[in-house]
Amino acid sequence: MIRLLPIFISLLINQKTVSSINFGVVDLDTIWGRKPVYISFWAIWCSNCVKELDRINKVKDSLGIFVVAVNEDGLRKSSNVLNFVRNRRWNFPVIIDDGQSLMKAFGISALPTSFLYSVDRKLLKKFTGFSEGDLKVIKELLGEEKQ
Repeated sequence: MIRLLPIFISLLINQKTVSSINFGVVDLDTIWGRKPVYISFWAIWCSNCVKELDRINKVKDSLGIFVVAVNEDGLRKSSNVLNFVRNRRWNFPVIIDDGQSLMKAFGISALPTSFLYSVDRKLLKKFTGFSEGDLKVIKELLGEEKQ
């Protein structure tokens, strides 16, 4: 997985902009260097994914993180995904991973899989699955970053 990290970074993390289905084009240059970034790979059918993103949506501001959700349902289902996101009232950009190229490039085999990056783009933690304890880990990691 370590050798795949540069591929992932070049595909998403080092992009200046990304197109989201709910926020239009997002300028990532305005995010990096200001806030830690939480990237979550998810799908509509994945109940743990939805639980994770519901919780992250509620606490993201208090954690001081920027969230990007990468949907794995595919481009042809993007209108379903957009309606789903609007109904959940998620307030972060959602990107459609058409053909699961990002998921494949990073070797993700389970959903949800999420990554917490520091302000300077250092991977702090990879999360597979979701539990309420993950939020405690995120708080601890972010607290360590501030020190």
